[in-house]
Amino acid sequence: MSGKTTVIYDDRFDKVDAQLVAMNKQLDKITTIVINGFDRVDKELEKKANKKDINRLLNFMDKIAKQQEIDDDERLVMGHQLERLDRWVHEVADKIGYKLSI
Repeated sequence: MSGKTTVIYDDRFDKVDAQLVAMNKQLDKITTIVINGFDRVDKELEKKANKKDINRLLNFMDKIAKQQEIDDDERLVMGHQLERLDRWVHEVADKIGYKLSI
């Protein structure tokens, strides 16, 4: 090979080498952007409720619903007891001749 041919090949390799360096820089920038994006997504996901949190909330809501059901039943029973007591008071008042006024 002549000296001139070697210079031409060296110039080509230098150009390819320069292009590869430029591509590596671009790839590094893109990689950094992607990694930063995933980091942001990870941080946001950490703020979200996980299955354990959701199950805890559902169990708490079930507990509240059950307590509400018990309270409703107790109020219903108390209402019946109050009606019965009111009826007895009126019966006693009628028997002793006392007139109840509202």
